[in-house]
Amino acid sequence: MDAKFRSAVQAAKSGDARQLRELIQQDPSVATDRSTTSHPTLLQCLVLDGKNSPNRIEMATTLIDAGAELNGPLLACASCNNVDVATLLLDRGAAVNGVGGWSPLEEALYWNSQGVKALLLQRGASIHNLRIAAGLGRRDLIAAFFNSDGSLKADAGQINWPWGSVDVVAQSNFNQEGKAALMARIRSWANDNQDVVNNAFVYACMHGHIGTANSLLQRGAQVDAIPGGFDYSGTALHYAALNGHQKMVEFLIERGADAGIKDTKVGGTPAGWAEYGGHPEIKRYLEATR
Repeated sequence: MDAKFRSAVQAAKSGDARQLRELIQQDPSVATDRSTTSHPTLLQCLVLDGKNSPNRIEMATTLIDAGAELNGPLLACASCNNVDVATLLLDRGAAVNGVGGWSPLEEALYWNSQGVKALLLQRGASIHNLRIAAGLGRRDLIAAFFNSDGSLKADAGQINWPWGSVDVVAQSNFNQEGKAALMARIRSWANDNQDVVNNAFVYACMHGHIGTANSLLQRGAQVDAIPGGFDYSGTALHYAALNGHQKMVEFLIERGADAGIKDTKVGGTPAGWAEYGGHPEIKRYLEATR
């Protein structure tokens, strides 16, 4: 973060609640201003880098009382499964559905943050597009996003991801090279009906919802598609393997998924993703099917 935040960042990372409080008393803008580099706010820095601090709630409360913005930090909580601070933020008025085109629930689904996902649903987070319904395994809601001719309704939504649209990326703290790379990825998405369905299919598979995945296959999802909306661009099989969903992996193989296909970012196979996720039994299974 910018130089003005450095002492407060160090206090937050070290869990020094007293020092953080004193720094904010000396300069309240430390709690409310935005940095032009790294984490945009001190509270977001605390959520991510101070997640395991025993004083995280005390420090987060100090920042909130000083006027810190709440909704960006709630998204950050969803990215790292910081349930304790997410609970505090919601209690203090953070918007459960966020304030932009990407909701905290979508963030939790993307990063597989199960605790924050459960909290958000308990607090009334909405299931407002096909991606969320698929990621939650809500097969009962899938049909409502399709017209009678099988085409998608507008309510199904479009491809999105944690880094936002081209406009959001342009205003972010990424350097110019990072911005250019993210913008190029966003512009590469087809974002047509097929891409949206394939994106939702990956969400169903990465969370192990076989019934929902099968329903989307019946509605045109492509088993080996690498849709828009993901940084490490892999297939549904990649993500199921990464998250340890053995039965889903077997289901996809039975439906013709290619166990040798490589993701388009680092060239990893589903077996390699299983190994990275700590699932040696899935790795062995996938290697045996090739």
